[in-house]
Amino acid sequence: MRVVVYGAVWCEPCRKVKQELEAADVPYIYRDINSSLVAKQHALSVQDTIPLVEIEANSGNRVVIGGYEDTKDTLDILQFIMQEV
Repeated sequence: MRVVVYGAVWCEPCRKVKQELEAADVPYIYRDINSSLVAKQHALSVQDTIPLVEIEANSGNRVVIGGYEDTKDTLDILQFIMQEV
């Protein structure tokens, strides 16, 4: 499983998402949309706000979660998946 967070250093909800993932011991890749044009274009092609969290299963299936509240709400599911791996 791969978790990718698209955000920006000035974005408080983005920092909160990172903190929640770290507290839950969920490994993730962080892509700063201000320092990478490719990351920015990809994130904005999926939704028009950040943070954006993409979860890709080993099977290739992908889920996109937008925003801090949605990420927090699905964190229990991520923790369960991580325990199963």
